[in-house]
Amino acid sequence: MKKTASFTFFSLLLTITILSCADAERKKNNFPNDLKNSKWIIQEGGLVTIDGDTTYRLSKRIDTAFIFNFYAIDFLDQERFTSYDSWECGNDCFTQIFGRYYFTKADQIEMQVDSIARSGTCEAPTQVFTISKVMSFNMVKKGDQLQLIRK
Repeated sequence: MKKTASFTFFSLLLTITILSCADAERKKNNFPNDLKNSKWIIQEGGLVTIDGDTTYRLSKRIDTAFIFNFYAIDFLDQERFTSYDSWECGNDCFTQIFGRYYFTKADQIEMQVDSIARSGTCEAPTQVFTISKVMSFNMVKKGDQLQLIRK
């Protein structure tokens, strides 16, 4: 009995250590992060979601004071993002995607969707993914625009 309990404990400890190392390796890449603290209007593609479009065309967001009916994505810091929509009066259903991103190559990112929140007329409990949904994209810069192309 003691051998089984000891074996189970050490197996669990080893698994946690291995998983922790995998996360640390992922975060320690040396690819430049030009997305950090940036805000973008999604010109084409809609919300960045698991079952979304294959291509997203983004333009830097300067000010949304006079823009109605748009999709956007904000890269909040080194690893978190949110994708959301904003609508003028009359269409009061809002969706917001929360997740994490990281570079796998200088021109490729993986994005993990952690949760989806809905508010307004389509309000629902926040959908939280215990295992994040993963998306992979190639990034193509064209002037001030950025394309995310699903792999």
